Amino acid sequence: MKIFFTASFILIFSTLQLFSQNLYDPGQVTIVEITFQESNWDQILKDFNAAGNDDRLLATVEINGTSFDSVGVRYRGGNTYHPDNVKNPLNIKLDHVKNQDFQGYEVLKLSNGAKDPSALREVMTYEIAGKYMAAPLANYASVYVNGNFHGLYVNVESINSKLFAERFLSNPDNARFESNPSYSFNQSPPNPPFGCTTGHGAAMEYLGPGIICYFDHYEIQSQTGWEDLRDMTQVLKNNPANARQVIDLDRFIWMSALNSLLANLDSYLGASPRNYFLGKADNGRFVPIPDDVNESFGRFPWLTVPQTGDPQPPLSFYTNLDPFFGANDDTKPLLKAIFGNPTWKRMYTAHLRTMISEIFTNGWFEQRAAGLQALIDGPMLSDDNHFYTYDEFLQNLNTTLVDFYDGEDAFGLIPLMDGRIQYLLGLPEFQATPPVIGNFSASPANPQPGTSVTITAPVTAGATVLLGYRSNLKEMFELTPMFDDGAHGDGAAGDGVYGVSLTMPVGGVQFYIYAENSTAGQFSPERAELEFHQINTFADVVINELMASNQTTIADQNGEFDDWAEFYNNTSGTIDLSGWYLSDNPQLLTKWQFPAGVFLNGGEYLTVWLDNDETQAGLHASFRLSASGELLILVKPDLTIADQVVFGPQTTDVSLARCPNGTGNFIQTAATFGADNTSACVTGTDDIFENTAVKIFPNPASERVTVVVDLAGEKTAAIWSAFGQKMLETSFSGKAEMDVSSLAQGLYFIQIEGKMAGKLMIVR
Repeated sequence: MKIFFTASFILIFSTLQLFSQNLYDPGQVTIVEITFQESNWDQILKDFNAAGNDDRLLATVEINGTSFDSVGVRYRGGNTYHPDNVKNPLNIKLDHVKNQDFQGYEVLKLSNGAKDPSALREVMTYEIAGKYMAAPLANYASVYVNGNFHGLYVNVESINSKLFAERFLSNPDNARFESNPSYSFNQSPPNPPFGCTTGHGAAMEYLGPGIICYFDHYEIQSQTGWEDLRDMTQVLKNNPANARQVIDLDRFIWMSALNSLLANLDSYLGASPRNYFLGKADNGRFVPIPDDVNESFGRFPWLTVPQTGDPQPPLSFYTNLDPFFGANDDTKPLLKAIFGNPTWKRMYTAHLRTMISEIFTNGWFEQRAAGLQALIDGPMLSDDNHFYTYDEFLQNLNTTLVDFYDGEDAFGLIPLMDGRIQYLLGLPEFQATPPVIGNFSASPANPQPGTSVTITAPVTAGATVLLGYRSNLKEMFELTPMFDDGAHGDGAAGDGVYGVSLTMPVGGVQFYIYAENSTAGQFSPERAELEFHQINTFADVVINELMASNQTTIADQNGEFDDWAEFYNNTSGTIDLSGWYLSDNPQLLTKWQFPAGVFLNGGEYLTVWLDNDETQAGLHASFRLSASGELLILVKPDLTIADQVVFGPQTTDVSLARCPNGTGNFIQTAATFGADNTSACVTGTDDIFENTAVKIFPNPASERVTVVVDLAGEKTAAIWSAFGQKMLETSFSGKAEMDVSSLAQGLYFIQIEGKMAGKLMIVR
């Protein structure tokens, strides 16, 4: 007997809100309630910290209403811990005794905000970083101890093997290091062991052949890996042109640009480089992740070591910080390599230009800062253990305060960044005119695996054009030239259209385009390599739609809002999926197997819940998807890959779907669970207005939103929900004012004349 699974088999509870608030939801304050049996818990934790044995005190911890017992709690060390503090940073280990987690997270890191009167620096820096590179998630947490409100904390995702595995699909046993020296930033480097040279923090310097040379500068987090670290630094010293082969250069460039833009000297940029992690990906390259950014936005005053007792530099030092600092510094070999290579330097400048445009000159920074202030206003007003007054919290966004914690200036964030942006945009490198990359074309548009596809794009004011491409999320992007010679499918020679041909693997390719002239460079998409274009192939059975961050859209038969994937049969016949596999790991294609008796009729849909819960009825796979981006693979019983999709960061309650249905490339759309995608494709988030100035503000919004469009004549603007429902509509000329106070919190799409113009987040 055949068993047919279709969308009608699944009970849907899309109106039931039976999900738990996301631990790192940026629009919500996480609630953490700690209950100790001991009334003198604070002194016990301070005694544990003084002993330095990493001992923990057992407690019951409730997170957003979910309770855990036998949890291990300790105070975190670092510069914001002090035995005289009432509110010290916390480390909460849910699996200290039992195998338990909250939404897959086993450890909570809570920062106390001791060096930030604004309470904005850490959360905003991580949020900005996450737009361009792999970075920890962060939000705020109201912490209660034994029933009493203990204060507002910053809740930061722990950087561990889980994070590296999810962001990069890397083996948990790969080499992994916390790049923090064992000596303080204001101390001279220790005398090196015999046979080693003096190191300057965790600067990726080659210090000698012995692994002992590196022990004072890095803290290993894996079982092995010192030799890998040493070999990487040796390449940077002797063959800096080969840096891309040993480190994810694009991610390091993004991280360096972020540190420079936000004047974060407590980083690789500083005199004693620190506060980032290095993990070795399965492709053999180390990948960096920023850490401990609480002194971003000019809060870290020391530039040279040692400088104890020297006065803090003035505001102008931070606003006018050279963005190419380190270009001639042998103690920063990777920065020296980047700024010594004209193409890499132009890539760095292009990334900086993108961040300036998307974060600062468009007004996002001020709007987001004000939104976060409003979000935490209540907890800050109630926080009697905070290091600053409520008025100081409000003032530090715009006003410089003297920080009593270390006696240094905490510059107003907006004046600091206004001066910094003005300085950067006045530099020749930022006044240079970069190339303009037009929309790419692929021929054929929907290729079959194993066939050739030609990718072309018009480029103006460019002298060199490169295509970065890969077929697997674990691979590095390979760079190959594109040509305007009339011999690469690019039309006529010299017509400004560049082309290159590739053989399509199963699942297609991910790619970006980079163009430069003698003075400036430009990426398409601008957030490459984190974001990329994609051309997908298609077969008889395809992955047709998926959702990697489902909070409110569709619930399974148990009322749980889990990840899901939809499959479609492009043929007219029935296909037996018994014994096929799903996986998110190309090294483990048999991760989850379809049970016997699963058939998919021609032209029909099948949904699998990706929730790591095979005990539930229906089709529930043994793994989840990562909203930060990864891949999903459909595998035949003979272990050949039938289809795969590689995706970058996903938006909550927004699908990734083939457009057109069954054969097209993937775009983000409103969900069409178990149905044809065609109707949702017109509301996809590909920006049709990319050559037209569109402003949507404030965004996020709560009561009203303004849409400004540089289009002549009367137009119609509409707001659509993630479910594909038109919520509001208005006619306007030039500027539309829309009352959104009646809309529920969540993600919406704004259309103008039926075309996608942007996303809108409603928060309250």
